Amino acid sequence: MLTDQERMNNAFKELLFQEEQLAKKYADITQQITEPKIQSMLQGMEQASRNHYGTLSQKMGSLGIV
Repeated sequence: MLTDQERMNNAFKELLFQEEQLAKKYADITQQITEPKIQSMLQGMEQASRNHYGTLSQKMGSLGIV
């Protein structure tokens, strides 16, 4: 049975993984789109996902989650 700390660690790791995958998907789609406005929107979404990734990484570090 997992402890609360282990569950929290797993949740943060899953969130980090999901943000990384989302950023990659946005980057891939941006390369396929030729409409500049849509490209710009997707680039913003990719950057937001990367920002979330950074925030999660910092929080994990401050909590001692590896």
